[in-house]
Amino acid sequence: MSRFKLSWEVKELFLKNVFTIARGSRSSVHNVFIHLQKDGVEGIGESSPNKRYGESTELALQELQAFNIDCLNDATTPDDVETILQKEAADISPSTRVAIEMAWLDWWAKSQNQPLWQLLNYAKPVGPVSSYTIGIDTIEVMQQKIVEASDYPIYKIKLGTDHDRALIQGIREVTDKPIRVDANEGWKTVDQALQEIEFLASQNVELVEQPMHSSMVDELKALKKQASLPLCADESFTGTENLHEIAECFDIINIKLMKMGSVVKTRRVVKQAHDLGLEVMIGCMIESSLANAAGGLVALNCEYADVDGHLLISNDPWTGFGLNAQGQISLSNAPGLGVG
Repeated sequence: MSRFKLSWEVKELFLKNVFTIARGSRSSVHNVFIHLQKDGVEGIGESSPNKRYGESTELALQELQAFNIDCLNDATTPDDVETILQKEAADISPSTRVAIEMAWLDWWAKSQNQPLWQLLNYAKPVGPVSSYTIGIDTIEVMQQKIVEASDYPIYKIKLGTDHDRALIQGIREVTDKPIRVDANEGWKTVDQALQEIEFLASQNVELVEQPMHSSMVDELKALKKQASLPLCADESFTGTENLHEIAECFDIINIKLMKMGSVVKTRRVVKQAHDLGLEVMIGCMIESSLANAAGGLVALNCEYADVDGHLLISNDPWTGFGLNAQGQISLSNAPGLGVG
């Protein structure tokens, strides 16, 4: 019986512009790319560790070194691989675990010479329009970023500063396109958040993501009752929280594979969220086309997408995933995740 072989490499992905949010700035990330081989077929996966959740590239490498790859030899279905990894990799970082699962899913579909989206019974490989993210900077630089990104129909604007209104007003000087706002937990009180949301509602803003810190549950509940714009959970939802409680604080959840630790679980959570009346956005960390293809796949049944990590970097190692002329998620018809 043939057995899986696992290898990995670290690639530094360089951002086209310094990327700043309320918690800090980055000019590059070190992501881990894994290769899963068996029977002459190779599946690939990507981990984008996030320090906010106690992750690092170094930790991912340690986890991969210790991982028992033989546990995957018994998997024959996506449900199998999720169950196995829940048992055998429960203690490793979600971003490492999803990279392993991603590689297996890519291998599984390639071994059948079919696109993964088709094997998972999605009706078509085209999903919602993705926003394009503009990080915090000076007004002039943010205006220039908007001009350079004029091909994209919706922008996500990072806020959480002491001059948020001036930033939005500056952006409105150069575009009237719809925007989504991500405060990245930057607002400190319900009153502050309400005042900022009232202003944003007059600026053609579609929604506000993570207005306050995830620990401020009571405040977020109160804010939802009064806010004039839909609220979207990001840091408040990592995948283990009670969706009923999330629905008391938010109208939308932003699901990121790197936080969830599983493509298979994410598909299930999307359905659970919809059953509760929550809308779903599929987001991403700073990732290449590889992880974005996996996120884009799950986004096919969602209302919103923010799968633009591959657009923010200058040295994407992969091709095969992107947005169509309308800015919609567009998956390849090639086998597996369609990325190579």
